[in-house]
Amino acid sequence: MNDNKVKKYENQMRVAELNPKNSLIKAGFKENMVLCDIGAGTGIFTFPATEISSKDIYALEVSDDMLELLASRMVERNTKNLKLKKVDSTILPLEDNRCDMAIMVTVLHEVENKESMLDDLKRILKQGGKLMIIEFHKRETPMGPPVDHRISEEYVEKICNSHGLKTINQFSLGDNYYSVIFELLPN
Repeated sequence: MNDNKVKKYENQMRVAELNPKNSLIKAGFKENMVLCDIGAGTGIFTFPATEISSKDIYALEVSDDMLELLASRMVERNTKNLKLKKVDSTILPLEDNRCDMAIMVTVLHEVENKESMLDDLKRILKQGGKLMIIEFHKRETPMGPPVDHRISEEYVEKICNSHGLKTINQFSLGDNYYSVIFELLPN
């Protein structure tokens, strides 16, 4: 496992600003909801989700190293409701209508085919399900990728709205991040 990657994701300032448990609750996540964390990384949102809801929490990840880390942390924390899933294509490894909420934390800007990802994401959401996207502000900030690699809040809203996801809330998470919450519209 790349310790630098873990330090980067779990940087104290980053975690404090993202405020995972509070951000999940603010987005409407609560007990008896099934959540999918797409690009779960080290689990900074995944594990708080397992504490909020006793239902299944899915951590989807492309990195075998991250899946190994998540698996060892599951054992350490005696987490029973976390399901790890390897992502190896543009199709998410979950059945249709499985999740009440999906989250993508600083992931969407990395996805090559955003339209295809959003279409598949809609497939795994239950009717009226929610999607929380957290991304870096599209300007110079204390941390994050180069500005030209970031996606604006307006772009995220436009692409999600055009894929049947209605904006229901948005909030800033300090200097570095913004969050937009969407709801899946009926077909």
